[in-house]
Order: sequence, then structure tokens, then C-alpha cells
Amino acid sequence: MLLSLHGLNQDIFYQQSQTQWETIAKANNFVLVYPGGINNSWDISGTRDTDFILAIIDEMYNRYGIDRDRVYLSGFSMGGMMTYHAATKIADKIAAFAPVSGYLMGGPNTNSSRPIPIIHTHGTADDVVPFSGVQTCLNAWIKRNDCPETPVVTQPYPANKPSSSGTKYYWGKGADSVEVVLMRIEGTGHWHSINPNGVNTSQEIWNFCKKYSLDWGIPKVKLASVTEENPQQVIVDFNLPLQEEDDYQGFIVRVDNQVAEVSGVALIDSTRLAISLSDGIQNSEDVMLAYNDGNVVSIYGKVLAPIESMWVENLLYGASPRLTGVATNETGDTLFVSFSKKMQLPMGDSIMMLIAENDENIDIPLHQGSFYKNDSTSLAFAIEQQVYADYNLSLAYSGDKIVAVDSGMLKPFSNYPVTNNAKGLPVQFIDGVTGTDGMTVTLNFSKSMALLENQLGYFTLKVNGSEVPIDNFSVYNNKINFVLASSLHYGDPLSVSYSPGDVTAADGGPLEAFSNIEVENRLNAPSWINVPGKIEAENYTLQHGTDTEQTGDTGGGTNVGWIEDGDWLEYAIENISSETEYMVTFRVASPNTGGRLSYSIDGEEQGRINIPNTGNWQSYRSVDATLTLPGGKHYLKLEALKGGFNINYLNVYEDKTGKEIYNEDELAIYPNPVKNEMIINANGFKHNKVEIFNEQEKLVLGRATNSEEQLNIQLNLVRGVYIVKLSSDNRSLVQKIVVEN
Repeated sequence: MLLSLHGLNQDIFYQQSQTQWETIAKANNFVLVYPGGINNSWDISGTRDTDFILAIIDEMYNRYGIDRDRVYLSGFSMGGMMTYHAATKIADKIAAFAPVSGYLMGGPNTNSSRPIPIIHTHGTADDVVPFSGVQTCLNAWIKRNDCPETPVVTQPYPANKPSSSGTKYYWGKGADSVEVVLMRIEGTGHWHSINPNGVNTSQEIWNFCKKYSLDWGIPKVKLASVTEENPQQVIVDFNLPLQEEDDYQGFIVRVDNQVAEVSGVALIDSTRLAISLSDGIQNSEDVMLAYNDGNVVSIYGKVLAPIESMWVENLLYGASPRLTGVATNETGDTLFVSFSKKMQLPMGDSIMMLIAENDENIDIPLHQGSFYKNDSTSLAFAIEQQVYADYNLSLAYSGDKIVAVDSGMLKPFSNYPVTNNAKGLPVQFIDGVTGTDGMTVTLNFSKSMALLENQLGYFTLKVNGSEVPIDNFSVYNNKINFVLASSLHYGDPLSVSYSPGDVTAADGGPLEAFSNIEVENRLNAPSWINVPGKIEAENYTLQHGTDTEQTGDTGGGTNVGWIEDGDWLEYAIENISSETEYMVTFRVASPNTGGRLSYSIDGEEQGRINIPNTGNWQSYRSVDATLTLPGGKHYLKLEALKGGFNINYLNVYEDKTGKEIYNEDELAIYPNPVKNEMIINANGFKHNKVEIFNEQEKLVLGRATNSEEQLNIQLNLVRGVYIVKLSSDNRSLVQKIVVEN
């Protein structure tokens, strides 16, 4: 299982879209979990969220039977910090750690219970968690893990992608064969890189993590048995070679619950021990093995874990056979019973009794069995009354009809646990509600659910009677959360249908079909913003992926930032004027080039603007565009086609000056903000007039020009925002300036 932790103020859906783990998980057959932190944050100093991770491991083990020795932890930004923090708290539960763009800002803490494998991925242009701190962090772990100080460097990485900006630094192998890897990505910022021509962060993480298991080097008993070859010996087979000792200590052998005298323990070969007993074992006796505080150690220096009680297979001629496993098939109509020895085919009726516990107990007799796949150690019995995953199953036997080929008779037993692989009883839809984010719909069912991506087509969601596409989904217990491709609004009627398909509960129970069931819309009525007028960026009705901060723009207040590709903001606006044609000014800041924003009314795109490089995150400029807005209430949506910028406000106003949209390539004004003098660079535009208007669109300066390439204009204006208009007879260029006198 791999857990992928989101960054600060991000969520599981953003993490899912950035990492794209699903394809890798499906191809490699591992369970993938996106945990959600409280308030989209992580406790990187205490135990609240490490306890949360441990609870997830337990739940996934109970639900899906994950391999507890192969659990891996990765996280982005603050999720990466949480990954390093978890290494100091629960290293005995996580096999490998994979932080991305995050480390503990207070300095490295390497107080882990064991050496740990680490793969750290980071972009050199990260302006949130600087790349400059990565090596200090890794150096501490390289020392902790006893890895070589000098790395092996591969550049470019991957080596088969010559255009890749990635470089791999490898320190290994250290203690317990662990490795430390740094994936350095030149020019990459604070994001999870999925580059088909370079580093695919998620794929690199999996390639690294899958090599590791918590049980590395630990010897385990594969089989303990007594055979006809020597009834005075218990032969113990191990999965790994053992260190050689003169005598092995710590083993206890019980024969029919009495401690037997051990005369010696010797190594037969590198993976087999022989425990010699003073007295021989009889075919009628039950033998158990225990181990504690001994000296059995693998060649990798790992000790054998204590064994409380392990069954020793009595393979002597005529010994009673033992049940080694009982399980149903998926359809709940066949029971498979496995034995420790080859069996005779039992004859007659009521050979065994299957007990099914649900609301009431059901006793189901098992009649004539057959060998399963011609294997005489396994019998298959038809179950006359179908059983389901909802039943607690056990098996009982009290007869004399089950006999091994060597005449050993099966001993009577009761309450033998049965592994129930049957599918569950049908699951029903309970109800549905919308989330307060306007993008999610949660459906509640009578059982814990399972849903695959290729099953989404069986569900239909309709808003205002029209079908809306589902962009993403997640499943938690008895809830399925759908993320819509477009946002819902207050008062929108919503219904859901499920056409007969193969969607099931987690226990395999089929979902019963339903049609046009109403979903409760829990969105609150918005506060409508009147236009024409100013729209503060933080006064959105709905948003995705952004956050707010104190602005450095003129007038102060709050701006919206942390805008990345695909993030959006939506505003509930009401045109209270009879006008429909407007100018709209976007007040933006960015240290980057290439930012791009689209804006739409009620889902219909109206235009796109380029975000200029203003020098830094809090140096703001105004970009103008046109807007057609009918009277009444509407939803204005801004979407980042290319992120990396801040928005302070929008200003929607009537165009009374005949302005045209500013073209940065044709007109440059600097400095901006300006004090006493500004310089206008016309860039070849043939102009004959320059005018300056205040925010009330009153002319405060005007003069004739003669197509000068550069105009130096002295100003004596009060502090505020102004419109500069450079005109010819048939065309105008416009830009806003800020005066700071």
C-alpha cells in the first residue's frame, strides 16, 4: 500500500490530480490511499496524524488484506514534511519514505527506530520550500543510514531521455541495505513533476519503494514437521539462510500439551534446523512449537521473532490429518477444505456441518464431497443454501467418515473458522447530498462500497434536468464522493440514477438499480455583488485550489494567491445597470512569464488575458479586457489556464473613454507605480494625443503628440489609480498606472 499526502491548504482531489498514481497502482497491484488532513494541514510535531496513518494501515489490512510489511509513505510540500516526521515516529510501520518538495524546516530529525530508505524529489526553482535546504536534510539521513558519503550521479536522468532536466544522486547501500536517493529537477517549481520527457515523480517513487519490505533479512519458519525419517526430531524449515551456531537456544516443543525434553538443536543445512527430542513422537500425538529469547539469526543479522505457538505437522504414518484451511468460493455455493495429508474420498450424507450466523443461525449439512482439481489434500463440498459475505461462517465435524490414505482419522472439532470469500447481500442507495464546495456530490449506501473508474458510466447526475459529467471520484466506507466537471449553484435541482451494472459493495454485494432520486442541494444562497463596481478577489462564492494572503498592493487588504494550472474562482454578480457592454480590469501580480486566465459568464467563455511578469508576487499591474454582461444575476468564473500569479481585485465599469484593450507589446509605461515623472514607450505606434483619466474617468491631463517613440511626462497628481490613453485618429492604446505621491 502507498499513502500519498497532500500539501498545506490542498486536498485529496488536488493531490490525486497532481500525482496521477492510479495508473501505476493498477499496473502494479497495490492499494493506493489519499488521506485528508484536518483543515488540509498535517501535525508535523505531534502524534495526531501518525496515529491517523496507523489507523489507515489497520483499516486497509482489515478491508483489503494489505501486506503490512510493504506500506510506503509519500507526500508533497507539507505532506513531504509529514513524511519525514513519520520517519521519526513510525519507521517500524513504513517500509520506505518518499517526500516530494518538502522537508522539516526546523532542521533534520533522524531519530528513527531503524535505518530507512528515502527517495526525495525536489525542483531547483521551488520558491515555497527552497531547494537549498534539501542537501542538509539528506546529509543527516545519509549519516544515520550509514550510507556512502559520495553519491553516484546520473545526468540526465532518466538516461534514456536526453532532454530530461532531471539528475539522480544515489547513496547506497547503507545499513540494512537501505538507500538514499535525490531526484533533482532543474528549473522545476513547487509541484509534483509528471514529465513524459523527463522525471515522472510517481513512477520513480514506486520503482524505488517496491524493493523494500519491513521483514527484510528476518528469518521466518516456513514449516515445522515430524516425519517417518526420524520421529525423535522436529525439522524446522526457514525462508532465509541462518548463521551457524554450536547450539541453538530458545525452542520449546510441546507434545499433547506437555513440554518435551530437547536434547539438542543443530543446523542440517543453511535453511533447516533439527530439534532432537529425548523421546520419540507417536502418530496419535499433537505437537506444538514455541520460540523465545533464542539465538537464531539470519545471515543478514536479523533475529527470529518470538513464536508463541506453531503447529508442527505430524506426518507419521497413521497420524490424524489436520485442517489447514477452509474457505468458500465467490458465489457462496462451494466450500473448499484443505488437509495436511492426502485423504480418502469420504462417502455418505451429513459429513460436516456449516454454521452460518447472521440475524439467525443457519445449519447447512455438507454431503458427498469430491477432490478439488484432482488434489487428494483438498475436498470440495456443494453448499445447498447459498451463503453471503454478511454471514459469519464456521465448520463442525463429529463423525468418522473423513480418513487419510494412511488410515489416520480426522479428529472431531467445532467452530473451525471459515474464510468467507462469498459476495455480499445486495446493497441499497440511501440518499445523496451536495458538498459546500459546489463541486462534490456524496451518495450514501447501506454498505461500504467499491467503485472502479470504468464503472462511472453506470451513474447519471443531472442538474436542472441536464446531465453533467463526473470529473473524479473517491470512496470512503459507505460513501461515494463524485467531483463534477462544473460547479453547482444554490437552488440547482439535482438527481442521480444508476442503471444496472457491475458496481458492488466492498463485500461484492451487487448495487440495486435506482432512477432519478433527488439529491439534497446544501449550497447556501450567495451574496450577490453589484456591478458595475469593484469585485475583491477574495469575495468569491466558490473556488478550487487557491488561498488568500495579505496584499502588498495599493490600498492593502487581501489578495488571492497560490493559483496553479486549472484552479478557479467563481463570483455571484448582479448587473444593476441597463448597460451590457463593459470594461473589466484585472489587478494581477506575478514573478513569472506565461500566466494566462480565462473568464466566463454562466459557463460561456468571454475571453482570455495574458498575465504580465510584474517582477514579484506583490508588485501589481492592471490588465484590461471587455465583458458583455446582460442585466440581472450571473456567475462570473475565472480559471487559470496557466497559473503562477496573484489576483487582488477586478473592476467592472462602463467604457466612456473609447479605450481599447492594452497590448503590452505596443505600449510600455515605466516606472509603474510612478511618482513625479513617467516614460511612455510607444513601440512604433503612430500617435497624436496622450490623455490621463482618474478613476472617476475625468480627464486630468491631455496634450498633443507627434508619434514620438518615447514620451517623458511630468506629473503632479494625487495618489491613486489612473488611465493613460495614447491615441491616433482611428486607434487607442490604454494602460493603467498607480501614482504614489
